[in-house]
Order: sequence, then C-alpha cells, then structure tokens
Amino acid sequence: MSVSSLRRFRAAVATAAVLTAALGVGTSAAHADTAPTTPTQTRLQEPRDLLRALEFDSLAADGWTVTDDEEETDSAKETEVVELVAETTPAPPAVTPEELARIVPGIPAEKVEQFIAPLNEAMTRNGIDNPVRQAAFIAQLAVESDSFRTFEEYASGRAYEGRADLGNTHPGDGERYKGRGAIQITGRHNYEKVSEHTGVDFVAHPELLAAPENAFTTAAWYWTSRNLNEVADTAGIVRVSELVNGGHHALGRRIDDFKRGLDVLLQP
Repeated sequence: MSVSSLRRFRAAVATAAVLTAALGVGTSAAHADTAPTTPTQTRLQEPRDLLRALEFDSLAADGWTVTDDEEETDSAKETEVVELVAETTPAPPAVTPEELARIVPGIPAEKVEQFIAPLNEAMTRNGIDNPVRQAAFIAQLAVESDSFRTFEEYASGRAYEGRADLGNTHPGDGERYKGRGAIQITGRHNYEKVSEHTGVDFVAHPELLAAPENAFTTAAWYWTSRNLNEVADTAGIVRVSELVNGGHHALGRRIDDFKRGLDVLLQP
C-alpha cells in the first residue's frame, strides 16, 4: 500500500461535517458576546459527493474494493463506507519528521528528531489517529509549547495563586503547579489527576512534567480526559482551542497551524 493511497484513505474516514469544522467554525457558551456562526456550506453535502471528492475510484486501483452504483441509496453508501473502514482500516501512518517541521515551521531543527517518536507514540496510544485529530492536537501543542521550544510556562505562575478552580488551595501552589508539559497542564488538581493516570508523582515533583519523556504522555492524557478526539471530529478547531486554553488566546495561530496540518497530512 503506497503512502499516497493510505493518505487518501485517511482522508476518506473524515466525514463531511469534520471537513466543514476544519474551517474553524465554532462558538462557546462561555463567550456570550460571540455571535453564533452559520457553518459554511460546502459541496460535500451528500455521501456521494464525499466519495467523489476523496477519490475512492483511485483507491480501487490500490486494492480497495469500492462500488459506484449510482442507483444505490445514500444510506447504502454510508453503510458501505463504515464496513470498509471497520474491515480494512490500517494503522495510520506516523507523522514524519519532515511533516512535523512543515506543520510547525518554528520548531527548532534539533527538536524535531528528539520529539517525533514520543509525539507519535502518544497519538497512537490515545486514538489521535486521523488527520483532523492529529492536526488539531499538534496545533494545540505548538502554541502551548511555543513551537516545542519549552515545556514549562515562561511566566512565574503567581497569577494562579489561590485559584480554587485549579485546586490551588495551598500557599505557593500557583508557582509550584504552573503550566508544564507539551500542553501546559496547570494547577494542583490537574497535577493530581495526571499523577493518578501515569503513576508518576507530579504533585511531589512538578518539574518532572516538563521532562520530554513525560511531556507528550501528559498532553495526551489531558486531550483524552476532555474527549477532544470527538470534539475535533465534530465541533471543530475553535471549540478544541477553547477547551485547551479556556478562551481564545492565540486562536488565529491555532487555526492557522491546524489548517497547515491538514494540508500536510492530507496531501497525496
């Protein structure tokens, strides 16, 4: 199976709704001043259109069995796609060092080879397994870690002191449990939860969360604990960003990185 055909297959399992969400459409109830946005209409309104747009005919040449009977109902076509995915879906290709460098142009060259393996392992283990999810995940990590330059927040953390919503109820918790890891996990409560999940005592040793061997594992924990695979699949990059960041900080950058990720990961 060629990389090109496998990339097209990965694209095929993303639904038309996901592709619409990739445009960055989304709102949050937490931001009442943001006017609701009407999703942009695309030509991918019918399952038949999605099949044509994603070049299923070309997949057949690579060994995929796909019929194209125009008399079939849309329901039958959807069932056919689901069965094809369930029976023959291969493991998704890992993101290559070259792809990561293109998705995150600001990543230091020496960091690419250092981080590509733990990044791929974290995605594989946590179901971040299609281009939409991977592009959304990498986009969030790129912003939170300043293009993978740091796994520890630049600020001191004093701004989090006394934040009961973060579990910072002890003196000094703000600085002790400031943002760390590839997704900048913040607050005593989150440090306690990720410690339970990984078995590493980040509460007693918060600095360990910034170690490269832990940075991606903990980022994936945060991602799955908030069900962000499903959010990426259905609600779009804006909603993903709101759940990661709690607001719209660097939203334009997150959207741009996400779109760049899709361009790279979906190309033949």
